Amino acid sequence: MATRTKRQRTEEESTYRVWLRLCDPFIRTDGNLICPIIKAETSIRVLFRLREKEFGIVLHNVYKDTGIKTQSVTLVKPPPPDTNMQANLFIQCVSPNIINEDKLNQFKERLTFYLSKNTTVKCILVDRVNSTEETIPQPMISEPDFEMYKLELCCKTISKIQPESDEMDSVSFITDSIKKMIIEHKEKRTKIALLSQNGKGKSFLLNLLFLLTIDNQEEYQNNNKNLKLPKDVTGDPTIEEIGETLNQFPDVVKDVLKRHPNSKENFRALIESMYFKTKPPIIPDLAETKKLFLSLPKYFQEGGRIVAEPYILAQKNLKHSYESTTKCIIHLRYGTVYQIKVDYFSSEDLKQQLFELVSLSRSDKANVGNAEGLNKQIKDKAYECLKTRYALLTDTNIDKITENFLKRFNNYSDIELSEEVEQFAGRTELYIGSGKNATEDRLALKAILKAVTSPQNSDSERREWKHRVAAVQEIVVYIPSKFLYGGKEILEMPGTDDSDALALNFINEALTKADAVFVMSEFAFNNAEKDVKDILINSDFIQKWKKFPELFSLMFLAYPEKDIEFQIKNEDREKIGEIENLEIKKRSSELKELFKLLGMGSLPPNMDDTIFTSYILPVLHTSIHAQEGTPHQVIQEHASFLKCTGIDKVITHLDKFISSSRKMDFEQLQKTLTTNTTNTLLAENVRVLIQMYQNRELKQMREFSLFLEYDKLKNNLSKKLENVYTSKLEAQVAGTLEVMKKEALQIWDLNESNINSIGLFNPYYCGNHPTYKVRISEMILANIEKLTSEIFTFIKNEIVQLLKEFNKDAVNLFAEELNNVLICKISGYNNIDSRNFVKQSIRNVLSEAQQWYIGRQKKPINKHMVGKCLKESKKVILKKHILTPAYNRSDLDLAKQLARKNIAPAVMAFKTEIKSSLLILHDIRWKSFCSHLKSRLKGIPKPWQVLLSKLNQSCGSTNSQQRNPEDFSAVLKLITAKSPK
Repeated sequence: MATRTKRQRTEEESTYRVWLRLCDPFIRTDGNLICPIIKAETSIRVLFRLREKEFGIVLHNVYKDTGIKTQSVTLVKPPPPDTNMQANLFIQCVSPNIINEDKLNQFKERLTFYLSKNTTVKCILVDRVNSTEETIPQPMISEPDFEMYKLELCCKTISKIQPESDEMDSVSFITDSIKKMIIEHKEKRTKIALLSQNGKGKSFLLNLLFLLTIDNQEEYQNNNKNLKLPKDVTGDPTIEEIGETLNQFPDVVKDVLKRHPNSKENFRALIESMYFKTKPPIIPDLAETKKLFLSLPKYFQEGGRIVAEPYILAQKNLKHSYESTTKCIIHLRYGTVYQIKVDYFSSEDLKQQLFELVSLSRSDKANVGNAEGLNKQIKDKAYECLKTRYALLTDTNIDKITENFLKRFNNYSDIELSEEVEQFAGRTELYIGSGKNATEDRLALKAILKAVTSPQNSDSERREWKHRVAAVQEIVVYIPSKFLYGGKEILEMPGTDDSDALALNFINEALTKADAVFVMSEFAFNNAEKDVKDILINSDFIQKWKKFPELFSLMFLAYPEKDIEFQIKNEDREKIGEIENLEIKKRSSELKELFKLLGMGSLPPNMDDTIFTSYILPVLHTSIHAQEGTPHQVIQEHASFLKCTGIDKVITHLDKFISSSRKMDFEQLQKTLTTNTTNTLLAENVRVLIQMYQNRELKQMREFSLFLEYDKLKNNLSKKLENVYTSKLEAQVAGTLEVMKKEALQIWDLNESNINSIGLFNPYYCGNHPTYKVRISEMILANIEKLTSEIFTFIKNEIVQLLKEFNKDAVNLFAEELNNVLICKISGYNNIDSRNFVKQSIRNVLSEAQQWYIGRQKKPINKHMVGKCLKESKKVILKKHILTPAYNRSDLDLAKQLARKNIAPAVMAFKTEIKSSLLILHDIRWKSFCSHLKSRLKGIPKPWQVLLSKLNQSCGSTNSQQRNPEDFSAVLKLITAKSPK
């Protein structure tokens, strides 16, 4: 080994080295709470992981300004027992001069300056450390947020590769694919339903989570700087003419416009009928909000119950502050601005609901039935419900409901709603904040939400709001909370106890829609109330989970903080240590209870893995985040407590669950990026083809007829697919439906004597009335699971075969075009090479389009979606042919006779309704399929444009260097990058 020279030793000795730790800071919310979550785009760790080049440029600029050079950069995961902590970023800096505090401060200042100027990272923590072992806590990064950010960066990266020409090539093909993935991922939300009895703290828990993760004033203003409110629209445009401006509107406006069937309708006329201005909060309210949750820090310091005003969701008065007040399903989603959409029941729905209560309140046997066919608790509650709702909806004051009063109504059309109720029945109302002041917007929307959900509160005593509370069907609330960011949608439901038929129906609907369910109890699922267990086990959610456990998640959360033993303060370090052991025992007992309820000895691993269990201590968790001090030091000091609160585990579990559903998309994109085309054409052939298509006139002439033939292929495919959903499907299921018709008549005859109330036919409940043990939906078309399997298997096989044929025909069409050119130009040419070349060149385009026909996230053609179509079709025919006609009969016997008579026509009409439902699904998927086969140039097939691009690449043209698959390495690196945890 050579001896180092004196000059080398002197240079090394004169070089000063220092380790710097760069971390994402915890940001405090406006309520002075430490927010545990950070968005991926603002993270220094994500910048290093995904945008290393830009990060390097920033460090180089800092070096030029300060003379401190970055020698190495590394992301270090904290060692055990802190493996749950986020990874820390370390840089080793060198300088020929001493790196003193002044020099370090200069480095920090310039680093912050260049990051803020050139990236989306605005805040960082920079500390001098002795080694990479000195790690500190950092905020979490949502997995779905990280994945979405990767996709958005992919689009930007590919746009730099993409040629300026308007022609479609493999690069722009991938860009279009990623853009569509982003749109679909943003529109597809994972629905999480909260199931429990009243008073278990659903609203209280959510209020704490939102308080903890809400955007602060600076973030709120920045995220809404481009917000466009309906009043900002100039002129008198139609919905169609709004165009790209749609993306700047609040989510509730976008929801209305996207779902509106007539794009030619006047924008102002539609929105102004729904848009209501919010009233600004009064000064005392603004002053009071500064005291919001002031008792939170004291909880961890001193113990005891907290005194807290609701953050956004209504809660009952202070005495019952843990109780819920939800009257319908409240959908909670992420939005940059506070906004609410309220939907009211139609006039017909309200009349049917009141008539249902009339029927239940009668004492005559013909309409009441016996206790065996009726949920007695709901019947007992019906009288009080009728007194309250009838007075509110008809504007009739009744002190006592008599039999004579009840006998006035032979069917629901005999009920007359008040003029005021008729005016807002069936209406949609939109309430939107200004996007300028987070506190004012929150308080204004909080008042609206309280008014439409909590009739017992003082500011809802005005009769106009009482009317509306009685008529609310659904509420959608958008909140700027990072807990909801990344594709989560919380479905807050009424409690299972003390609920009327309408509330129970809301619960069943939510469970049917849910991808995941939180079952909340005080101590454990095995100790949960019987009605909670019954509703869960008999729900559609459990049936779907049993069949496809990997697509759903069942979560048992125990929320015991009302009990003094689980109210933990700083000095209770031994007590918090026991939580983990208790959790192990709790999970074991909960799984045993689930086995018993499902009638199973044990759960297979694929089901067991989808069950999440945990104690949650949200008050403790929030109280710690409310402590004064440097945020990361607060989190580090109390890490043992935070580990056992369960809140971080819940957030992490949901993130992983959502990410798993998107895994296939990323795998497919990765495959596309790594797929290359082998050139099977001779150089002479390629030159001939390129020369031919460089002649604009000849190119246009040949392409005109080529594209016509291509359109014929698509039209032919569409007709064949439509034929699959109509004639072929009808022939396939005719025998099964005939059997189902006979079975329906047999089941009816066996159960007809148990139908003792006209209420069973209430069309609002679609034959699944929660009040009665006898269900019309279980008598007619009872077993559609077998039919679902039959239909899905049939259409899946047909679709696969037809798409294969289309692939083959498309390859033949384009290969024949190339062959015809070569045959004309080259003597003795045969067509083998061109066919292989075409097949390899356009396979990704065709494969991508066909995958989008099947669907990825939103309304895919899979067994679950086919089953959903069949269930919706069943509801339609039950309402039309069985329920509505029977419910309009005042005599129960006549109603039953009519219902039986209509069973056969209803079952056969089911066939037509299925076809209609599947054709609607086909239309949605077909539009997506066609959009992936059309380039940015109108009418030009994307496969053809990509094929020409491949020819240019094969010829070694100037652009070929830009379009080479190796140039996708940066994009591939982004796609495969793991979250910096």
